Amino acid sequence: MTGNVSISRRKGSGPRRAALSSALVLGLAIPQAGPARASGFLNPRLADPHGQPALANPYAVYFNPGALGGLRGTQLVVDGTLAFRTVDYDRAASALSPNPLGSSGSDPLYAQANTGPAHAANVLALPFIAASSDFGTRNFFAGVGVYVPFGGAVKFDQRPELAGVAAAPGAVDGSQRWAVISGTHQSIYSTLVLGYRIPEAGLSFGLGPSLVWTRIQHNQARNLSGYDDINTEGRAYLDVDGFQFALSAGVYWEALPQNKLRLGASYQVRPGFGKMRLSGWLYQHYSSDINNQADLLQTYPDVIRAGLAARPRKDLEIRLDAEYVMWSLFGRQCVVAKGGQCNLGPHGEDLTGGVILAVAREWNDAAAVRAGLGYFIDEDSEIFGGIGYDTSAVPTRTLESTYPDSGKIIASLGGRRRFSPLLALGASFTLVEYLSATTGHQEKAELSGSSRMPNEDGEYDSRVLFFNLNANFTF
Repeated sequence: MTGNVSISRRKGSGPRRAALSSALVLGLAIPQAGPARASGFLNPRLADPHGQPALANPYAVYFNPGALGGLRGTQLVVDGTLAFRTVDYDRAASALSPNPLGSSGSDPLYAQANTGPAHAANVLALPFIAASSDFGTRNFFAGVGVYVPFGGAVKFDQRPELAGVAAAPGAVDGSQRWAVISGTHQSIYSTLVLGYRIPEAGLSFGLGPSLVWTRIQHNQARNLSGYDDINTEGRAYLDVDGFQFALSAGVYWEALPQNKLRLGASYQVRPGFGKMRLSGWLYQHYSSDINNQADLLQTYPDVIRAGLAARPRKDLEIRLDAEYVMWSLFGRQCVVAKGGQCNLGPHGEDLTGGVILAVAREWNDAAAVRAGLGYFIDEDSEIFGGIGYDTSAVPTRTLESTYPDSGKIIASLGGRRRFSPLLALGASFTLVEYLSATTGHQEKAELSGSSRMPNEDGEYDSRVLFFNLNANFTF
């Protein structure tokens, strides 16, 4: 930060510090880097492309707990994905949201500081560790896993041409700063799967309770008025976290013998089984510091998945899967005084007090479809690829740089080789190409009170490159 818009922050303590330490021990600390998302902030390529509801492997701990019933013996997968993402946003002049009682709107520097291109280019690591076993039995199986299905992180480049401008000290952080300067959003799942197999019918059922730790750290430009005036510009930094329980259930059917046809489906229930409450601090700096204990209220989506895998011949496998994500549950993110509630009127006004900031999301349900092929050079070597399309969860009326989303094309190519009965290694490359999205004129600045935010009109472009390496151990 520069000039008079810096923020001092307290170090986390108590349960938050203990939770973060546990994540570090597991190797799951997420660096501040570019997000990798499917619709909304659901990661589109959480692991190797073999993560699919109709494929029996340890990835099924997340994708379909019932599919673990298709495994024999004990398996462990250690998987790492490196994602490189770029985000480009060009804030349009129509986004300018000056305070009607002020004089910023007529200042040429105001327009220069609040419009134009913003760019982020970041790297993110996504780990996935899972194990499963049938314990030598015919009917029972279990699995465990730790992974990060929701989240991401971003840090936008500064604008060096505006560094040191005394009349607009915050402008160096970019035209997108009213939505985000930098931030991380991560939900770490620790899942236990218990399942039952009916061998005679080829049917398996699995249930996967999860403990979810979610943390959000978010830094943005803000005025207490809710407009984008540069002469009263300050900073707001939110740091909250919390634990919730979640649940998934799935079914897996080996419809034809010798892997000729397998079907799978799963349902993932949102953390907290409803609204989540994350607790921590909101640090604000304007002419003076305002630091308050605060809660963030939000609701994650439920997720439905279904898939098919067919082997029309020994050396070829066809894979199809689909995903439906109920992002319409993500209506808003509401920052309230600790223990408070979010009760808003039709224009975003705070009806009962205690609402500090209410960010309208108003997302839509989203869906994805994917098709893939696996070609087996021999029984130990596979080349695989796939292509898919994922719709956008974010309507253009609320689109902004924290969660940029649009329709996207996803293409993957990779290979897998078993080197011994104990070890198989895999590698893949995935490109996620986001279609350009252009908003009309948004009306965020016309909302009332704590719901008012500067508009984020403009054009959004993004892409993500994934590089995955994984090792599968069979015991």
